[in-house]
Amino acid sequence: MKLLDKIKTNRLVKQQEESVIGLIEDIMEEREERGDSSIVDSREIPMLKNLFRLRDVRAHDVMTPRVDMDAVPLEMTQAKFCKHIAEDKFTRYPVYDGVLDNIVGIVHVKDVLYSLITKRKCLVKDVMTPHVLFVSPAMRALDLLKEMQSKQVQMAIVVDEHGGVDGLVSLEDLLEVVVGEIDDEHDEPDELQIKRLSGSSVEVNAKLHLSDFERDVYPVATQAERKNSDIDTIGGWVVNLAGHVPQKGEVVHHQPTGIRFLILSSDTCCIRRIKVMNIPKKDEKND
Repeated sequence: MKLLDKIKTNRLVKQQEESVIGLIEDIMEEREERGDSSIVDSREIPMLKNLFRLRDVRAHDVMTPRVDMDAVPLEMTQAKFCKHIAEDKFTRYPVYDGVLDNIVGIVHVKDVLYSLITKRKCLVKDVMTPHVLFVSPAMRALDLLKEMQSKQVQMAIVVDEHGGVDGLVSLEDLLEVVVGEIDDEHDEPDELQIKRLSGSSVEVNAKLHLSDFERDVYPVATQAERKNSDIDTIGGWVVNLAGHVPQKGEVVHHQPTGIRFLILSSDTCCIRRIKVMNIPKKDEKND
């Protein structure tokens, strides 16, 4: 009977929470329509609405997908790591042993830099933390936020039911759901995502959304490719087209359009920048 009582209590609490949240949302919408900001500032309303929506957001919805993850190998030296971060400028990196599906730690830039300052030669594995938070793609973002807070971590690795790595979620990813995009001094402005070159060529950031690339450059994906793909970025689309992560200097050819993708920058996990060449005119349809 105690178990049944507990289940009933949990259901009642959940129903009460949903009822209260729904009531607050109704009040906010009513006040917003009347232009009444006596309870909350008008600038706070979108943020509060996003906070309520956070209960329906899952780790899969906010994660950086596997193809865009930036991870470093266990045996990477200080010198190679410093060269790596000079290009990427992230604060933390997952550390893998052999293959990306075998994440064994997280390395913080300051730990590697400290070892340099103290003139102590080491590998990434010597300064990384072996404590990694692995979560399911279906985990609620609110639960993940609480878990990261309790474990005092700012990054979680999303894994599927077979133990394969799907992507990663940072604390910033979760906060951006509530407050919107958080840009820092190293983020590339939107207008620099696509750099127009002479002739029928452009240079693009591989993280550019495929839909934005197709809108501003060329609708590259065929109907068949659209049906069989759920990839979000142009970089992920090129990796899928190549069947592997192409390295710097490699050219990936898209037969249906004749477009060629020259890899300008990449690492073992993903590509960074691409030169797109031989772009047809937009009025030339791609079926």
